[in-house]
Amino acid sequence: MTSPPPVSVVLPAYQAAATLPETLDSVLAQTPPPRAVIVVDDGSTDATAAVLAARTDRVTALRIDNSGGPSRPRNVGLERCGDGLVALFDADDLMRPGKLAAQAAVFAACPEVDLCFTDFQVIDAGGAVLQERFLDGYREFRRLLRPGPLPGVGLLSGPDLHFALIRANFVGTSSVVARAELLRAAGGFDETLRNGDDLDLWLRLAREGAVFAFLDRVGHAYRKVDGGVSARGWRRLPAVIAVRERQRPYVTDPARRRVLEKIILEAKLAYAWGLDRDGRHDEACRVYAECNAARPTWAGIKGIVLATARARLGGPPARD
Repeated sequence: MTSPPPVSVVLPAYQAAATLPETLDSVLAQTPPPRAVIVVDDGSTDATAAVLAARTDRVTALRIDNSGGPSRPRNVGLERCGDGLVALFDADDLMRPGKLAAQAAVFAACPEVDLCFTDFQVIDAGGAVLQERFLDGYREFRRLLRPGPLPGVGLLSGPDLHFALIRANFVGTSSVVARAELLRAAGGFDETLRNGDDLDLWLRLAREGAVFAFLDRVGHAYRKVDGGVSARGWRRLPAVIAVRERQRPYVTDPARRRVLEKIILEAKLAYAWGLDRDGRHDEACRVYAECNAARPTWAGIKGIVLATARARLGGPPARD
């Protein structure tokens, strides 16, 4: 086995002054230390710039105009980090000791690996543990893993990887270490997506034959905060739908195609329900109509009847 290669870290930050110091401490405490830590400030108006100014000896800080999401700052960081391994990380997460070294060892032991991800812990805004191992309940991809080069490492690639990711995104962005040149060659993160840009990239990599390695250990703590992507509920569903719809040309197996269409339909029904609850009845009717045209369901028929009635009556947001 060759010596583990060094790892650079790319970290987008927006209004991150409250959490960024602790996050950077956890990144800079890795042994061996990262080759580079590149923080891209996405037009923050809080004290993020001051936090970074105090760490110029160990952190490369870049500032861009606010882009409205993490895709643009991640791409800027990817362009700056050069070739070799890059770890993607978020400004409110905490890197566990030994994470980068353990993942670099996977690449050293198995040169075919293109991306390595880990399990992760979920914490609240104050750091209390909400979930010890987020991926414990994700059985589908675990069944597909083939033995890797080291204990606790499994490999996944090809159509099985692509379809498993369609069913569920089990790759936490802050858990990822990947070959930077491969991420750039795949087009980086899609800056037109408000969310779901990470899954969109993983799916592109899977279609292009990338080999993913799962290192079955907790590599970081994901901080679940109010207002984060995971807290937006139905409002993030348009991107979820768009990313899955992009997979249609690549899923030709009839059984898998039926699963894909079911996932898209269920996401659209959930989005229509959210629109109706938000008082946007006309928009809900249009989405319900799309659902019923694709495949009539009781949820779709009931939904369009109620949303249409509310639209005509100018009623309040739905409560059912």
